[in-house]
Amino acid sequence: MSSSEAFPVMQEIMLEFRAGKMSLQGTRVVPDARKGLVRIARGDEGLIHFQWLDRNQNTVEDDQIVFPDEALFEKVNQSSDRVYILKFNSDDRKLFFWMQEPRAEGDAELCSSVNQYLNQPLEFPGEEGLAAAITEELEDMAEDNTSSRAGNLVVPNLSSEVSDVTSSSGPVKLADLQRILNNLSGGPVGIAGDQDEGLALGDILKPELIMPLLEALPVQERLSSHLPERF
Repeated sequence: MSSSEAFPVMQEIMLEFRAGKMSLQGTRVVPDARKGLVRIARGDEGLIHFQWLDRNQNTVEDDQIVFPDEALFEKVNQSSDRVYILKFNSDDRKLFFWMQEPRAEGDAELCSSVNQYLNQPLEFPGEEGLAAAITEELEDMAEDNTSSRAGNLVVPNLSSEVSDVTSSSGPVKLADLQRILNNLSGGPVGIAGDQDEGLALGDILKPELIMPLLEALPVQERLSSHLPERF
């Protein structure tokens, strides 16, 4: 591909430096005489791109998507020239470049910066807004569920229980208190007194609860504004 239109638009350019590319011919690495530019950028999809551009044509000629810890950019020590290689540990790709920056003293710093940007954690656009929207939907669902449970709650007649306790001339016995709490909670109460603090996060973030919610059309419409445009 020779047109920049064939490559995705970059959201953020993180690093650029002048370098020509080289091709492997047999056992020899042959330099391309054109003026080139290496660019490290983040695409709209949130992925890191390692690109090479023809500076005369101002077009992207090579575009490699690089995931964290997938590739290493380093100097070729077998060469006395300013030759560098981008090699992938996930396959056998090896891309060679020769520095065209006027100062060779800055090569090591550029090499370090390339590796830093290639291996930083991925960041996807809109993920915070999407997470906030999903959290809001789950909270609404939990509130509705709690209200429904409260509406169906049957409160037992505690008049006799309260009478027994208040009519006692001595202090309330632990057994009496547990008996009253058992009537309230509908189950046994330990000495520590288990307290109903509402739904925990684990009660909400379950596939059987989340999937029907996400499949509902109104919810999809509310969450769609938080998704990247390609969705």
